[in-house]
Amino acid sequence: MSLGQATKPRSISWLRALLSVGVSAGLLLAIYTALDLDQLTALFSASDPIWFLAAALLVPVQVVLCALRWHRVSRDLSLDFSLRRAVEEYGLSVLLNQILPGGIAGDAVRVWRHKQGHGSFAAPLRAAVVERMIGQWAHLLVTAFGVVLWTQVHEDAAPFGSGAGIAIVIAVFVVVWLRPPPGLRMVVADSRVALKSTGQLVFHAVVSLALMGTLLLSFWCCSQALGLPLGWGVLTAVPLILLAMVIPLSMGGWGLREVSAAVVLGTLGWSAESAIALSAAYGLVNLVGALPAGVVLFRSVPERTSA
Repeated sequence: MSLGQATKPRSISWLRALLSVGVSAGLLLAIYTALDLDQLTALFSASDPIWFLAAALLVPVQVVLCALRWHRVSRDLSLDFSLRRAVEEYGLSVLLNQILPGGIAGDAVRVWRHKQGHGSFAAPLRAAVVERMIGQWAHLLVTAFGVVLWTQVHEDAAPFGSGAGIAIVIAVFVVVWLRPPPGLRMVVADSRVALKSTGQLVFHAVVSLALMGTLLLSFWCCSQALGLPLGWGVLTAVPLILLAMVIPLSMGGWGLREVSAAVVLGTLGWSAESAIALSAAYGLVNLVGALPAGVVLFRSVPERTSA
C-alpha cells in the first residue's frame, strides 16, 4: 500500500469527524440563539431527578439487549465469543458512540476488538452490520406503526413527508434484500444465515422490539421528569425523533435529535423549548447511563472464547 493510499482514508476519516463535530456544534448554536433560555432553565429546575435516574438505569438494559442480538448473530456466523464479553464490548461501543464524532466510532472499536482471534476484520464487520441492520428494521417497523397510529390519535397530521420517507426506506431495504448490489452481497448473505429459521426470526423480533420499548420508555421517563406528558406521542412522535440519531453525522446525535424533536413535537403543539429540553434530557441520561462501560477501556483486548 502506498503512502497516498494509506493517507487518503485517514484524511477522509478526519474530515468526517470534523464535519460531525461541526454539524452538532452548528445546530446546537443555532438552537441556543433561538430559545428562551429562562423557560428552558425553569423546566430543568423543576424536574424530578427520580425519573431521570430511572431513564439512566434503562441504558444497561438496552446494552444487554443489543449484546444479545450481536452475540446471536456472531455465533450464527461462526464467530464464537462469550455473552459476558458481548455485553462488555457493546457497552463500551455505546459509550464511545456518545462521545466520539460520527455516531459509529464505537461500532468501529467494537469490530476491531472483536477481530482479535478471528484473523481479519471482514467477518466481525459483517456481523456488526447485520446486527445493526436488524435493529434498524425493527425501528422502521415501529416508526411506520407510529405514523399510521398518528392519524388515529392526533388531530394534526404527521410531519410532512414522514410516511412517504419511511415507505421509501423500507422499499430500499426490501430491494437490497431481494437483489443485493455487489458491495452488499456478503452482508445480505450473512443476514439470511442469521435469519434463516423461525427460531432466529422470533429471537430477533422479540429482542429488537424489547429494545425499542426500552428506548421509548426512557424518553417517557424524561418527559415525566420534566413534567411534559407525552401521551400517545411516546408511540407516534418518539420513534420519528430517534430516527435522526441513525444519521452518522453528529456527536452522539446532538443537534440532529434536538432539531428533529422541535419539528416532530412541534406538530403536536409543543414549544421549541419543551421539545428541546426533552431531547437534551434524553441525551444526557443516555450518556450518564453508559459511563460505567468505560472500565472496559482499562482491560486488555480479550482473546476469542467460547460461550
